[in-house]
Amino acid sequence: MAKIKVLYVVESFSTGVYAIVRDVACNLDQSKFDVLIVHSLRDDSPKEKQIDTDYKQKNITLKYLPMGKSKEYIPAVKAIKEIIKEYKPDAIHLHSSKAGFLGRQAIKGKRQNVLYSPHGFSFLRTDVGSLKRFIFFQLEYWINKYAPSKFIAVSEGEKEHALKITQDSVVINNFIDAKPFANSPLGEENLVVTCGRVSPQKNPSLFNEIALALPKVNFLWVGDGPLREQLTSKNITITGLISRDKAIEQVKRGYIYLQTSLWEGMPVSILEAMAAAKATVASNIIGNRDLITHDKTGILCDPDKPNEFIEAIKMLLSKKEEVLRLGTSAQKYIFEHHALEQAVSKYEKYYINE
Repeated sequence: MAKIKVLYVVESFSTGVYAIVRDVACNLDQSKFDVLIVHSLRDDSPKEKQIDTDYKQKNITLKYLPMGKSKEYIPAVKAIKEIIKEYKPDAIHLHSSKAGFLGRQAIKGKRQNVLYSPHGFSFLRTDVGSLKRFIFFQLEYWINKYAPSKFIAVSEGEKEHALKITQDSVVINNFIDAKPFANSPLGEENLVVTCGRVSPQKNPSLFNEIALALPKVNFLWVGDGPLREQLTSKNITITGLISRDKAIEQVKRGYIYLQTSLWEGMPVSILEAMAAAKATVASNIIGNRDLITHDKTGILCDPDKPNEFIEAIKMLLSKKEEVLRLGTSAQKYIFEHHALEQAVSKYEKYYINE
C-alpha cells in the first residue's frame, strides 16, 4: 500500500511553530506517511545542524524556500506550485499566516486536501493599527474564498476567530511531549522566567516594567530578538539564542513563569512551563486563557494593568503553598489534556482525510 504524502509549507520556522511542526512530523506513523517540509528561516530559527538532527528520519525531507520578505512572495508561490506538481501530495498543511496566504495562491484550481494552521492570526496583532488589522482579516477571508482550506485552530479561542472566515474549522489543541518535564524541580525561589522571541508579540516592555518594580527579584528571559534593548532593568538576564534542551533546563530553574504576550494561538512556552509544574502568571488573552483557568492552573492578568502582574508575583513569592498548588494543578492539566500522542492521532486522521 502506497504511503500518504504530506506537504508542509512553513514560513515561521522558529519557536512554537517549529516545535509543533517537528513534533507532529516526527511522530507520524513512519510506515504510513512520507513528509516533505518546505520551510523558510528566521533569525531565531534553529541552526542547520539542529534542524538536521531534529528531522533525521527516512520518511521526512526538508526543502528550504525563502518566503519571509515581500520580494520573495511571487517566487515562493511559483516554487510551491512546482513542488505540488512534482510531489503530488495527498494532503497539504500550511503553517502560519504568511504560508497560509502564499500556499493557497499556489493551490488555486487544484483539488486538494488543504489544511491551514494560523498559529495566531495576524489580524489579532496589537502592535499594528486597526487599518492594518482590517487588511489582514480581509486577506485571510478572501484567500480562503479563492482557495478554500480546513482551518485547524490550535485553541478554542483561535477557532472562534476562524469561524468568522469559514465554518470548516476544527480544533487540535497545541501539545507537547510532557515526559521530559515530569520530575521538574521547584526552582530557585527568587527567579521569574520567561521563554520566547524578544519581539512585539511577547511584549518585552511590560516584562521590563514588572522587573523594574521588583528590583530584588531575579528575572530571566530565555531567548533573544529584535527588541532586546527594551529589557533594560538591571535584574533581567537574557540568555540569547540557545538550544531547546538548554532552554528547557532554564525554564525548569524558574520559580514562577511569566508570560506578558499581547496575542497568541496557544503558546508552547506556557505548555512547557505548566508541564514543569511552574506557577504561571500570564496575560489574559486568547491562547493563554485557553490553557490557564484563573486561580486554578495559573493566574491571568490584564495586559494593560502592569500592577496586576506585580501583585501576583509578590503574592506567589510570599506563599510557597500557592506556588505548589498552582504548579501541581497545571502539570496535571497538561498531562491529561495536551499530550503528544492524542494530538498526533488527530492530525493523522485529517491527513488521511477520514
